[in-house]
Amino acid sequence: MDNINQVLLVAGTHGNELSGIYLNKLIKERLYAADRSTFSTHPVIANPKAVEQNVRYVDTDLNRQFSNANNDGTSGLAEYTAARQFIDRHASREQQLIVDLHNTTSNMGATLILLSNDVFYQKMGAYVKQRMPEANILFEDRKPWDEQPYLCTAGKHGVMIEVGAQAHGSLKFETLTLMKQMLTAVLDYVEKHNLKQIKELKDYSAFFYVEEVNVPLDQDGMRIATVHPKICGRDFEVVKQGEPLLATFFGYDVSWEREQDIYPHFINESAYAKANIAMALAEKRLVSVS
Repeated sequence: MDNINQVLLVAGTHGNELSGIYLNKLIKERLYAADRSTFSTHPVIANPKAVEQNVRYVDTDLNRQFSNANNDGTSGLAEYTAARQFIDRHASREQQLIVDLHNTTSNMGATLILLSNDVFYQKMGAYVKQRMPEANILFEDRKPWDEQPYLCTAGKHGVMIEVGAQAHGSLKFETLTLMKQMLTAVLDYVEKHNLKQIKELKDYSAFFYVEEVNVPLDQDGMRIATVHPKICGRDFEVVKQGEPLLATFFGYDVSWEREQDIYPHFINESAYAKANIAMALAEKRLVSVS
C-alpha cells in the first residue's frame, strides 16, 4: 500500500462516547501529540448535534450510514445528512487513514477493529499486539469494503478503536488512557509503514466475527432471558460447546451447541439493547505475518 499522508481522527460518531471526544480535545490543546514526521493528523467531531446533547444519535445511528447499499429510508434524518456532509468534506482524500474512536459499555478493554484482512491491516494488528499484548484485535471483514456501513469505511482506508467498559455519557481515566495507548501504537505503525521501517513482526492470535446472539422475546416483545452471569463481563473469553450464553426466566439456559469454540464480545452493550442483541461471537485464529 502507498504511504498515508493524513490520518483523520474522528470522535463523536456516537455523541455520548466521551473518550474520543476528550482525546480530540487533548489533541487540539496540544496535550497529546498525534502528528508524525510523514503525515499530519486532523481531529474532527462527526456528529456535533449528538455530542451537544450527550446522546448516541439524534435520529438514527450515524455509524450505520456509510454503505453504498444503504437504502433504508433514512434520507430525511439528521444522521443521513451528517453522513453525506462527512463524505463530501473528508472521504475523497486518497492517501488518508480514518481512525474512528469509540467507547463500549462492554468489558472489551482496548480493541482494534479491522474491516479488511489485507496485509496492511494484518501487520497493523501485529504491531499493535506487540506494543500492547493485552489488546484485542478483531477482524470484521465479512462484507466487501463498499458494503460496510461504518464511518471509517467512508474513504479507502480506516479502522475503529473501541475501549471499555465505560458507561455512555461518562468519562473514565482508565479507558481514556487505553485509547491514547492504542492510538499511539496505530500512529507509530503508520509512521513506520511510511518510512518502510516495519521490522520483523510476530504471528498473533486475533478474533474474527462470526454472528450475533439475540435475546429471545415473548409475544409482547419483552425479553425472556438475560446474558448468563457466567459470561457477563468476560468479553473475549472462550465459550465451549454446552456452556451457557443466556439464562432464561424459566430456569433453563441457552447454551452454545456447536463444536467450534467461540469468544463473546460486545456482551450486554447497552447501545444494542434496542435491537435485543445480547452479544457478538467471534472465532479465534492465528494471523501469520512472517
